Formats: sequence, C-alpha cells, structure tokens
Amino acid sequence: MASLRWFNVITAFVFILIMPMRVEAQETRHVFRALVQDAHEGYAISGVNVSLEGSSIGAATDSEGKVSISGIPSGEQTFQFSFIGFEQVRLTLTFPLADRDEVFLVLLEEAHDELEEIAVTATRTSRTIADQATRIETIAGEEIEEKISMEPSNISMLLNESPGITVQQTSAVSGGASIRIQGLDGRYTQILKDGFPLYGGFSGGLSLLQVPPLDLRQVEIIKGPSSTFYGGDAIAGLVNLVSKGPSAEPELSLLSNLTTAGGMDLGGFYRARNERIGTTVLVSANTQKAYDPDDDAFSNLPETRRLTLNPKVFFYPSSKTIYSFGVSATIEEREGGDIQVLNNGVSANRTFFETNTSKRLSSQARMDHQLTQDLGITIKNSVSLFDRSIEVPDYRFEGQQIASYSEASALMTRGPHQISIGLDLRSDAFREDVGPAGSKRDYTYTSAGLFAQDTWDYSERAVVEAGVRVDRHNTFGSFVLPKASILYRVSDKLSARIGAGLGYKAPTVFLEPSEERAFRNVIPLSSTAQAETSRGGSIDVNYRTLLFDRLAVSFNQAFYFTDLQRPLIPVFETIAGQPDGSLSYENADGEIQTRAFETNAKFALSDFKLFLGYVNLSARTGFETGSVSLPLTPQHKTYTVLVYEKHGKGRIGLEAYYTGQQRLMDGSDSDGFWILGVMAERRLGKSSLFLNFENFLDTMQSNYAPVVLGTRQNPRFDDIWAPMDGFIINGGIKYTL
Repeated sequence: MASLRWFNVITAFVFILIMPMRVEAQETRHVFRALVQDAHEGYAISGVNVSLEGSSIGAATDSEGKVSISGIPSGEQTFQFSFIGFEQVRLTLTFPLADRDEVFLVLLEEAHDELEEIAVTATRTSRTIADQATRIETIAGEEIEEKISMEPSNISMLLNESPGITVQQTSAVSGGASIRIQGLDGRYTQILKDGFPLYGGFSGGLSLLQVPPLDLRQVEIIKGPSSTFYGGDAIAGLVNLVSKGPSAEPELSLLSNLTTAGGMDLGGFYRARNERIGTTVLVSANTQKAYDPDDDAFSNLPETRRLTLNPKVFFYPSSKTIYSFGVSATIEEREGGDIQVLNNGVSANRTFFETNTSKRLSSQARMDHQLTQDLGITIKNSVSLFDRSIEVPDYRFEGQQIASYSEASALMTRGPHQISIGLDLRSDAFREDVGPAGSKRDYTYTSAGLFAQDTWDYSERAVVEAGVRVDRHNTFGSFVLPKASILYRVSDKLSARIGAGLGYKAPTVFLEPSEERAFRNVIPLSSTAQAETSRGGSIDVNYRTLLFDRLAVSFNQAFYFTDLQRPLIPVFETIAGQPDGSLSYENADGEIQTRAFETNAKFALSDFKLFLGYVNLSARTGFETGSVSLPLTPQHKTYTVLVYEKHGKGRIGLEAYYTGQQRLMDGSDSDGFWILGVMAERRLGKSSLFLNFENFLDTMQSNYAPVVLGTRQNPRFDDIWAPMDGFIINGGIKYTL
C-alpha cells in the first residue's frame, strides 16, 4: 500500500507542476457561429458535434441547430461537423473573419453507413471505427436516445439488446445483474466510464443497475481479449461508457417517465462552457414499487429507491490543455421477497425478505495536454468507495470496497505510426464488517502495469496494431499480455480484421453464485487459489454497398474464441440445518472454451432501417466428465429491429428477440422464448413524447415453471433464464432547453 500512496502523491505533484498558471492575454481569440440544418428538408439538427481540428475546442448544436464556439486562434482553421446518420462535413475559414458576427449555414447529408465515421476512445487512439485494427462496436446518437426512452433508469436494456451481449439477472430477490460477452461470467468483462474502471470486484453485482444513461454520448464495445488496453478484467471484452462533454451553448435536458409496474424516473442533464471553464451535471432519481405480476406472492421486481448525482468541472487554460474533475455519488435501497412482508412487516407465518442498501462514491481527475502537434500526454486518477449491506432473516452481510486507478500515458505520431505508451497502478481492497475474523472474505490487491501499443498505417489498405502489457500483481505474480490486430481493406466496400491476445483475472469470491445467496455461507478463498488466464481472438469481415442508388446495405460476419485456463468454479457442500449448504471456489483442472459465430446485417431505405442479427454460441467446460455446455448460456439468439424515423420529427420501432434453450444448473434444458416490443416517440419543438410497449407477449419465466421453490417461510429460487417482469408499458416526456 505504501507504493500506492507514493504513486498518488507523485501524480498529484505532476498535476500541479505542469499546470499552466498564466493566460496568454496577448493571444487574440475569435468566435465561430453556425446553424446546422438537414440538406433536403431544412430542419435544424440538434446535438451535432462541432470540433476544431488539431485542438480540444468543440461544442454541440442546441435544440435550434445553433452553435457558438469561442477561443478560436487567428489564421486558417478547419471545423468538423459530425452526427449519427449524416455525412461528416469539414469547413475551413480564416480568422479574423471579415464579418465577425456572421453565422455560417452548414447543411448535412444523410449517410449510408454512418457508424464507420464515429471516433472511439477505448483503444487510446481516437481513430474512427473504419480505421481501427481492433473490431469495435458503437451504440451512439439516436440509438442511445431510443434506449433512454425505453429504460431511462439504467443501462441494462441498452446492453442486453446488443448482439452477442447478455445481461444475466443474478438474484431473483434483489434483481442484481451482470453482463456476459461470449457466454462468460460478468467478471471477465471490464466496464469503464470515460476510461475509468469504476465497477469491478465487489461493486460489480449492482453496477449495471446503477448507471443512468441520460448523459451518455456513445457506448464502445470490444468483444474479445482487451487486457492489453486496460488490465486483467477484460478477458471477454470491455464496455466503455462515454459521457457528453460541455457545450458552448448551455443545454438542459429533462426527463420524466412512468411505468405500469410502478416505476418512476426523473432525470436531468446540464452542460455548458465558456472559453475557460465548462461543466456537466447529471441528476437522476428512480423509484420502483415491489411488483408481482405472476401472483406467486413474491416480488419479481424489488422495491427500489435510488438517487444519483454526477457533477464535473472542466478547465481550458489554453487551446492545448484540458483539466477535468468529477464526483459521482449513488445511494440506493432495495427490498424484495414476500409481498405481504414488504407491505405489512414480518409475521408468524410470513418472514422472508431481502434488503440491500448501497452507497457508491467515486472521484475522477484527468489532464490532457498537447505538448506538440504529434505528442500528447494524459494523466488521470480515480478513487471509488462502495459500501453495501444485505439483510435476510437470521443473516446480515456488510462490507466496503475501496479501489483506485492511476495512469500516466502518452500518444505520439511518428510518420505512419501512432504509439501509445504508459503506466498505471490499481488497488482493490475489501473489508467485511460482520462475522468472525476467520470467516471474513477480506482481500487487498494492488497491481502495477506498463503498456505500449503501436498502430501502424502500413499502407492505404492495411493497418497493423501490436501491443504488450506487463502487469505485476502483489498476490498472483507477473503477467505478460501481448495483443496484435490487422485491418485489411480489400476495397472501399470490403474489409477484414483479425486479432488475438492474452489475459488474466485475479480471483475473488464476489461472483454470480455468491450474489444469488446474498454471500451467505460463502467460504473465503483458499491460499492455493490462482489467477485465471486466457487466450482469445476474433476474425470479422465487413461489407457495405449501395444498391439501386437507394438501398444501403452493410453486412458483418464475426468469429470469436476464448480459452480460459484454470477457471475459478463453485463447489457446493451440504451443511446440516442449512438448505443451501456452503459455497467455496477452486481452480478447475481444465479449460472453459467459447466459440461464437455472429452475423449482423443492416438495411436502410429512405426513412426505414432494418437491423438483423444472429449469434451462435458454444460455451463448454473441459473439466467435467465429458464436455458440457456452460449453464445459462443459450446457443442461439436472434435480433430483429425495424425503425421508421423522420429526423427532427420522431420515430417508431418494432423489436423482436429470440433466445434459444439454455442448460440449467441441474442439467436440464430451459425452453426458448420470444420478446417483442414496440416504441414510438414524437418530437414537438423542444419536447419529445415517448411511449414504449415492452415484452407485449408477456414472456415470463414463471409462465414455464415456478421460480419460487420450497416453502413460503424458507423459499429457494430457481435459476433465472428468462424475464421476470413480463409485459410493461412505460411513457413520458423529454424536454431540452
């Protein structure tokens, strides 16, 4: 821990040492103003990202399509205009302008394959998707807006309806959930917020349910080994949640939402900046009544009260430097179980409940400084505190996790090479408050890492990316994690990628089986426990074209594999008087192997868009008698989304998702099921009204078999493999000032 304290002291010192303290008053600055409209229909386009090339200066258009950017240097300057669904536009001007008050009209044309032009940050290079050697998927723009209308309280639906990703509910009572990529447990996927790892370890059980999406600009998803980028938690892949930044025109977005299941969401997001200071503030309040749609006397959705506050401040001392400081705080209470107990309290014959109380507090500090046109440095630090208590009849669990992340990195351009190098230090410490010392699951992990990556534009057709990471873990030793990827453009329409890498994961007991039993009778890790290691890779082919000068078609075929060595597996033992027995973990003598075949197609014609997806997943163990499928991992899933959208006016969408059979923990197979939904949104000036019919076939697991087993006084719960909440309607209003 001493090394961690010194590293944080040095990081803070460097922040202070290099902070530019003077303002160059003699440098003349100018203002740029523009109005952005659709090229054909002439309506204003809000939310267009406008950036000054070669600098960190930028803003977004307001609800009237207007943008004003101050702090523009003298001389020739080029502005980029980008927005999902439209072709990118570049505008070059010479400052000072002949007319300082001139407002430039910028017209945007609809794009046929707009996602290829999104710049992503998860690979540390900020290249567009089309120029990335690593395969990256992005959820952005209006797709995020649509998901906010469908589920404004958290990001679970936004991720679950993306091909190849499953959000797995881990507790029938608390509603806890985790993300699965390639069928692997949530602990193998790294979740980042603006490049900060804030949701790992003990805090991961509720993380997806405590991230409101109202401030998101885009979501970046990498499927496959990503440990070289961000360390040992990214064996299956990573998800980077990218927030909206400040805008020159102040913007306030408000949302209210009600559901037929007794849910209510209120949220607000504000952003603004001037030449020197910017700010963003996210506020979200969410409540949910205990909901029992299948009338089995137990809650399918727990009673929930949650409040989230996330302010950030940005400083722009010069056109080359940005400082940002943010704090995020979430307080939540969840209570599920017997409906009669929740409504009237414990009685002689009704005793079962589960109460979850959690507090999440984190800080983020970051500095980006462009030393020269070809060299920039980034220094960042985050500290996270997560406190959670769980209470069930005759048992209470309580503990705190303190985690930190510090990084210093540089990105340099040398001819055709973009080189990223850096070092980071992580800490993760958990302390349990309840229970005798010998039974506590305490741990203290620290790891230091060095990483380097070279992205080489070998030719106009080929991009080669190679990187390596060396981690030193205080408990599990050293790990060398290489990764390599290649992008080859066969033509303007056809391209292919291939990549492979290694990864590792430090073990803990805070995994999905432990969450299911509220950590009761979970045995601490043995001193012989080892880190899990992996090798994995992916291949994908992408084709896009325009048929009949009207029909835009894009097609992607991807293949993934992961071999997980020494996987940490649960071991259940019986205990007299304890119906669930005890749970411990040990490294298996064998592998878990996943093989995924993913097909995605997109068709766009005028105002209609059709998305089709299919995933064939084989996830099998190699350490049991014979080879068997991993539990709760469907082999077949399909995704169908049809959207009719008039930019600036509204949209209506129809969704259909099929999930095939899954092997359950007892060796039996579940049924396959369909989920259908329809959503509509109408824009009226600065307001949007939305209405969503989710799962209108009323698919619920209890339609196939009981979820609650045992007696009402001592219930047990079956594996969760299908939706628990059934058909729900939600609707509300979004308002932007």
